[in-house]
Amino acid sequence: MWISSAPLRVSLAGGGTDVPSYADRFGGVVLGTTIDLRVTVVGRPARTHGHIRACLDSCSSTAAGDVANPFAREALRRHWGGNPLELASFADVPGGTGLGSSSAFTVALVAGLTAGQLDPAAAAKAASVIETEGLGRPVGRQDQYLSALGGFHLLHFSHRGVVEAEKVPVDEEFVRRLDDELLLFFTGRTRDSGEVLGEQNARVGQSDRAAERRLHEIKALTWPALDALKNNDTTALGKVLGRHWDLKRQLGAQVSLPSVDRAYADAIRAGASGGKLLGAGGGGFLLLHAKAGVQEEVRAAVTTHGLTEQPFHFDGRGVHVAAVDPAGPPREPVPTAT
Repeated sequence: MWISSAPLRVSLAGGGTDVPSYADRFGGVVLGTTIDLRVTVVGRPARTHGHIRACLDSCSSTAAGDVANPFAREALRRHWGGNPLELASFADVPGGTGLGSSSAFTVALVAGLTAGQLDPAAAAKAASVIETEGLGRPVGRQDQYLSALGGFHLLHFSHRGVVEAEKVPVDEEFVRRLDDELLLFFTGRTRDSGEVLGEQNARVGQSDRAAERRLHEIKALTWPALDALKNNDTTALGKVLGRHWDLKRQLGAQVSLPSVDRAYADAIRAGASGGKLLGAGGGGFLLLHAKAGVQEEVRAAVTTHGLTEQPFHFDGRGVHVAAVDPAGPPREPVPTAT
């Protein structure tokens, strides 16, 4: 039996420029990192049947090509050896919430199916191919690489799917400050990132100058965000998040929601320096920066709109696979009372 897990990610700047419609023409850059919320996949040889039993979105016994979860179906088609298999997965947050859970699931599943033989970059590339080529989703490649590699990275995306990952050293004390000052709130809404990104993809594909200009500006924000990390400046990072969100909301009608806009505006009035919806937008999680002195006011302002806070910490661990013997070593019998 194997247990594989991969972390969820937080994109700090540059999100959207990794989407192929933009990156293949202009080159994309994303600054992001991983957190202690994860997706876990468990696989073990099946003993009672000769096919796949998958407990993912729901439980079913079927051939690999009939597995309902599309990410699992494509991963099995490409990486399953054919032996009877049982699969189950668990996640710390719902899917479709902007933290890259689908990509983390795909990275973890690929790593498990290949018995951990792929290095993290190779696992990320395999997961990216599954999503963009196998499933034809109009999504970027930051999620797979951040999840597989773990920690703070500056990712460069060029044409033909080439990705270069640059590890960003960040002072440990500064990371602890970020842990304290960045707040995460669930909007209660889930969505398909591919659908939300569809309008951006179409506009860039049609050479919409306004959309291209906003993505150029979003890409340029990776440099002040990187400077904020290097200079241990949490407020500067919060302002970058806010500017990113201002630009991102102009990329498509589905990126934001009136309820989120109202919550965000009240958070800024309460003292937050900035923030943004994570991932493609359209729901999911709202990330805000607030200094200690105004956090209670910010929390109150946001939760009034029905959002719930999700505790988290930054965590540099990437994808991990462990082989486990379910039986374990022989144990001494437990004494019984007489």
